[in-house]
Amino acid sequence: MPTSTFFRLPEEKRQRLLDAAWGEFTQVRYADASINKIIQGARISRGSFYQYFTDKDELFAYLLGDMWAYFTQVLEEVLVKSQGDLFAMPLAAFDRFVHRGGSADKRLLRFIRVMQRNQGMDMQWMAGEERPILPDQLARHIDTEGLQSGEHRFLEHIFFLLMGALICAVMTTLRKPDQWEAQRDILQQRVDIIRRGSLAEPEFHRESDEGGRT
Repeated sequence: MPTSTFFRLPEEKRQRLLDAAWGEFTQVRYADASINKIIQGARISRGSFYQYFTDKDELFAYLLGDMWAYFTQVLEEVLVKSQGDLFAMPLAAFDRFVHRGGSADKRLLRFIRVMQRNQGMDMQWMAGEERPILPDQLARHIDTEGLQSGEHRFLEHIFFLLMGALICAVMTTLRKPDQWEAQRDILQQRVDIIRRGSLAEPEFHRESDEGGRT
């Protein structure tokens, strides 16, 4: 966690340091990242850096934690806008993160570049804490009416499946921007399967609905 001195910095200076850090971590592997290059980019002294962060580990963990918080905030915003409809969230988030024509959320691109530079790294561990699959910040907004269960564990399973479909659609679209519409349609299909299930309707249910025997 950064020191209180860091949070008292003027916004412009604090952002300059964070931008310099992201610039370095997106260019090279974490193990090769240089504090000297970061402070040069931020135009601060080495002594000033250590007034804000203990070391490179703490700075990197702060950046990752800030990124998790940003993603959670975006998902919370789309959940609130959809009045708690968990199944509306993936498409709304897709539209926020990637745009028709190839442009994408700059923070998302930063995070992806860091992951690409550090394949195999446990990002949650580096962020300094175990993060729940479904944060309470999101769970409290979910409308559970019509779901089989409103228990957190059940909601967590649904959220996990939906996020997997969303991440797949986003990553494919970033690699192939011309696939935006196709990937959005595929995402919608996958969400519908998660919502309705993949098994055919039991025979006795169909007969009952048609007025047959039960």
